[in-house]
Amino acid sequence: MATVYKAVQKGAAGFHRTVAIKHIRPEYRALKNYIDMFIEEARVGSELQHPNIVQVHDFVGENGSYYLVMEWVEGIDLGAFIKINRDAGSQIAWPYAVAMGIGTLRGLGAAHTRVTPDGTLSPVIHRDVSPHNVLLGINGVVKLSDFGLAKARDRIASLTAPGTVKGKLSYLAPEVTFGKPNTPQSDLFGVGNVIWETLSGERLFDGKNDVEIFKKIRACKVPPISERRPDVPPALVAVLEAALAPDPANRYATATEFASALSQVMKQAVGVDAATALGTAVQEARQRERAASGSDVVPTLPGGPRAKRESVDVEFSTAEVGVEPIELTPKKK
Repeated sequence: MATVYKAVQKGAAGFHRTVAIKHIRPEYRALKNYIDMFIEEARVGSELQHPNIVQVHDFVGENGSYYLVMEWVEGIDLGAFIKINRDAGSQIAWPYAVAMGIGTLRGLGAAHTRVTPDGTLSPVIHRDVSPHNVLLGINGVVKLSDFGLAKARDRIASLTAPGTVKGKLSYLAPEVTFGKPNTPQSDLFGVGNVIWETLSGERLFDGKNDVEIFKKIRACKVPPISERRPDVPPALVAVLEAALAPDPANRYATATEFASALSQVMKQAVGVDAATALGTAVQEARQRERAASGSDVVPTLPGGPRAKRESVDVEFSTAEVGVEPIELTPKKK
């Protein structure tokens, strides 16, 4: 749907910072729904200030095109991290999965407890918590990205047509497949889903086609993670069972409560600095990917596949930017 550029924003007295510039691909610019989602991503992102959310710096419009200027995260997305480890035949250490979950939940917690300038509680529901939208920095910081499908209570119109479902199919919560609205508990189910996948190396709900996946989500039969990872502490098994409960009422009430439960599990990782260790693992995964590809491949952040670097210069009304483009392919629904 979009192209992401790695860019350097320049200012007075030698000021500069690396940013990501997201631009809708030409073939999608005539589709109003995609434009609306892009504008929504900018609107919601600009109002969510939190260390575990990719920050939006600016939103620029020129000649009918829109450019979203965001924080650049040096690292890889969780989807790539899982794949690299799976291809290498290695398992991701459970403290890394827990650290990822805590960071993601802290970002979600900020979105779910969003307050408007007049003091009104106006939660933002992400609706697309999936591995490619969780970014892992080489510094060990976890960032949640892509609020294009987010639902904020203060929005005038819905971006979802009646009878349609938003979000990547394998990561939907069961209640959503029955036509019920997304809630914070739906997002929390998504976090439990990606933690389960991080530990197992495989999707929780997968199948030969969308219909098969849809049926599995509705049935919501979740194998205990201990069947695939005997090394996982019983406390973490219990946390995931609660997070992945079919009935939203049986899940954690808030992202904060879920994160606190994971923090208690993390205490069992004695002598492990999870953030530092996760950052090191991300760097090693990038090196492994480059060695396997034999080319200058770099991570695409925020989210999505990776591509070779090229060089191009562009100018925006807000800043002079030197850009290296990284191509994104349309996201699968």
